[in-house]
Amino acid sequence: MQFAGVQAIIENVKGATKIHLVDFNIRTGIQCTGLMQALAEQRDHPIELLKITAIGHQEKEKIEETGKRLQSFANSLNLPFSFNIVFMSDMKDLRVESVNVKADETVAVYCNIVLRTMICRPEYMDNTMRVIRGLRPSVVVVCEVEANHNSPSFLNRFVEALFFYSVLFDCFEDCMDRDNLVRKRIEVFHIGEGIRNMVAAEGAERFTRNMKLDVWRAYFARFGMVEMELSESSWYQANLILKQFSQGSSCNVQNDGKALLVGWKGTPIESVSIWKFL
Repeated sequence: MQFAGVQAIIENVKGATKIHLVDFNIRTGIQCTGLMQALAEQRDHPIELLKITAIGHQEKEKIEETGKRLQSFANSLNLPFSFNIVFMSDMKDLRVESVNVKADETVAVYCNIVLRTMICRPEYMDNTMRVIRGLRPSVVVVCEVEANHNSPSFLNRFVEALFFYSVLFDCFEDCMDRDNLVRKRIEVFHIGEGIRNMVAAEGAERFTRNMKLDVWRAYFARFGMVEMELSESSWYQANLILKQFSQGSSCNVQNDGKALLVGWKGTPIESVSIWKFL
């Protein structure tokens, strides 16, 4: 999913020599390395600067470590590079001015599994979307969980969670041993807590929420966003990554309109879509 999104960025900043990637959930930065390598190999329009700005409101030290690793990787590629952090104690305070965008920079925005964290606080998400629009990006890549976990009905949430997480556990069962430490951490600290919060909590305390792509489309339309078609190269990147895994045959990539869905044995798990502002 990440590499399909990166491919979309590469295609939409083609010809630019100063590129500014604004990442709202950079984590380890693995998605950035593919972009950096592709830009470093660009010969027709040599890159004068790749600037990455990481937006975050927690785990600042981890973001700083990511920045150091990316700087080291850029140095190995001889790629002109700078890394900035916009750290907010509260995301509702984020403003366009918080991000240092120069007039000659081509901006791309990458939102990987981050908008879902604001569903329970719509004023935060609305503010984030206004900021993104104010950055005037050439492309916005959105990766989200493809599930409906935002129903006010307990029964609906329970049923949706049951089916969705059954698919995830089936995937883990086929791909990882039960005593695998990574699997145990994911099941206990991420999935377990997510299920508990999704089913048992209400109101603002229920922060584990997901919405399907059609709901996101209606939401983005409010901000004047238009969906763009993922190219064949993006599809190729997604399929290429899946084929590298021993259980890749159980993964499936399918289209949903102009977007891409990745699933397990026919059940969608995540979506990636690309957008621009009118």
